[in-house]
Amino acid sequence: MSNEVVIREATDEDCLKLYLLFKSVVEEQTAYPFSLPFSYADFLNFWNVPPPVWRYCSCLNGIIVGGYLLKPNFIGLGNHIANASFFVAKPYRKQGIGEAMGKHAIENARKLNFLAIQFNYVVSTNYPAINLWLKLGFKIVGTIPKAFRHPIFGCVDVYVMFRELI
Repeated sequence: MSNEVVIREATDEDCLKLYLLFKSVVEEQTAYPFSLPFSYADFLNFWNVPPPVWRYCSCLNGIIVGGYLLKPNFIGLGNHIANASFFVAKPYRKQGIGEAMGKHAIENARKLNFLAIQFNYVVSTNYPAINLWLKLGFKIVGTIPKAFRHPIFGCVDVYVMFRELI
């Protein structure tokens, strides 16, 4: 079997699998600010935002191991900047899946004529994510002091990260 990451559009049939993966990430309480317990309805509210939105899942050897969604960061006069959210199941981290999804999102955002991508909420203690986004050309353009209640470190900062696509 190949260890190639395959990224494809997510279907309605993928939702339950993606929910279970995302729920496990939320339960770590280190990257997303969602409250526990995190229900399937909570996931659908996050995942099924109003259009336009593009949803993807990452597969390794035919198994869904992560996902991401891409959408405009704002409506109207701000809809030329994209926003994206990513997640990878813990057993599959450090295998290039996040990087593959990040590159995929950048290319998709370009094809969709977005001028930039902005991440609104990157927890400052999420070092793997921060290092990945810096590697892919994002910059920290803002800091929100003590915006995330980390279960170990207490209130920690959150970064706004930005990358131009032109």
